[in-house]
Amino acid sequence: MNLLLPYYFKKIGATVAPLGFAVWLLMQFGFITKVLTVIFGTATTSSMASLFHTVNVILATVGFLSFLAGMYFVSFSREKVEDEMINKLRLDSFQFAAFVQLVFTIVGFLSMVILGSPNEGLLMLFFIVALFLFWLTYVARFNYFVHSNYRIEE
Repeated sequence: MNLLLPYYFKKIGATVAPLGFAVWLLMQFGFITKVLTVIFGTATTSSMASLFHTVNVILATVGFLSFLAGMYFVSFSREKVEDEMINKLRLDSFQFAAFVQLVFTIVGFLSMVILGSPNEGLLMLFFIVALFLFWLTYVARFNYFVHSNYRIEE
């Protein structure tokens, strides 16, 4: 069973993933709230505060899901030349990314045991970083080896 997308999805994913990540980061650092404050003024009423919260949640969700969709497009798109060597590099990269994520998770949980239990926000951030780490490691390793060791004629 071959679930790879056509090659042009790689370019779409390379655009969508960084944009989604940027939107998510801007929301996390409060930039979206600052922009809303400049546009609408300070949230003095509960309805305005509710609007700010709703916009932040929607943008965080859209940014996060855009990043994941973009990473899916980059990860599961065919190369121009799809052969056994590419398939082996793809498998090796998945295994390496899984190993890196496993080590990160073990070290993270051990540090939580040593330092004490984290608050809910820190734990959520830990799991999000673990998810990002897997996909970023896979994409970085796979593309590095494809483009450095396996020359594809353009």
